[in-house]
Amino acid sequence: MATEVLAGQIGEIRATSTAGGGTALTTTATYVHLPIGSYHIYITPRNFSTAVVAKFSFNPWLVVLKTTDTMATAPTDYSAAAQDASAATDIDVSELNTLANGDFLLVGSHLPFRGVYIDVDGTNSLGTASTSVYYWNGSDWADTTETDDTFSTRTFAQDGLVYWSVPSAWAATTLKALYPSTPASAYTKLNYFWTRWEVSAALTDTSVTFNSMVAANRSTAYAELLSGQTFEERVTKGLGGVGCIEALTDAGTANLIVNVATVREGRFS
Repeated sequence: MATEVLAGQIGEIRATSTAGGGTALTTTATYVHLPIGSYHIYITPRNFSTAVVAKFSFNPWLVVLKTTDTMATAPTDYSAAAQDASAATDIDVSELNTLANGDFLLVGSHLPFRGVYIDVDGTNSLGTASTSVYYWNGSDWADTTETDDTFSTRTFAQDGLVYWSVPSAWAATTLKALYPSTPASAYTKLNYFWTRWEVSAALTDTSVTFNSMVAANRSTAYAELLSGQTFEERVTKGLGGVGCIEALTDAGTANLIVNVATVREGRFS
């Protein structure tokens, strides 16, 4: 009988999803959340129906910041809440105002990304506001011409991917270069690929929240696994590392078992 060998010295270990023996996969990408503290990842696809391979990628950690004064004061940092695999922590965009009034989200990473999947908790039920996403091209903010799948008569009305074609002119820069008056923080000197998220009109709904915001990988040239083939990797869950796993099938359906472990004597938060 084959013996599974777990690489490295592990502490706590758990499954990210156990429903039906793993996360259900189809030909539409799904996003597997990893708890804070994840250091080792073990992936096994199973239960193939028509599928030949399961496809996957490791997607980069996002920095998610909200400002209401054009970064004159320290922004609210939602990075952990956006990617901690917990429904108990939210990103609050209730009554988010327009760029002209100083309100926007800054979402960035150490790698370019092709979009952000948003799990909406408190839906936006009022108004007709839309969302526009801009990227830094080295000298100015340029429109990504995004597609907003959270839009249903208004933005943030449902779960969905906000995505774009990755711009060739997207330039990495620091928050300090973009907003010189921004107070010093862990993020001000990071040379990151930033996007700025603006709403066309102030959100009048007072309870618009997201369970999560996770990156969609810049590439769809996914890695592939056969049924029962196991992949193991040591990763950094957090700043400059991995935020989530993106996974799908080439056809039909399958399940993806994803187990995670901490370092020895570590624990999940």
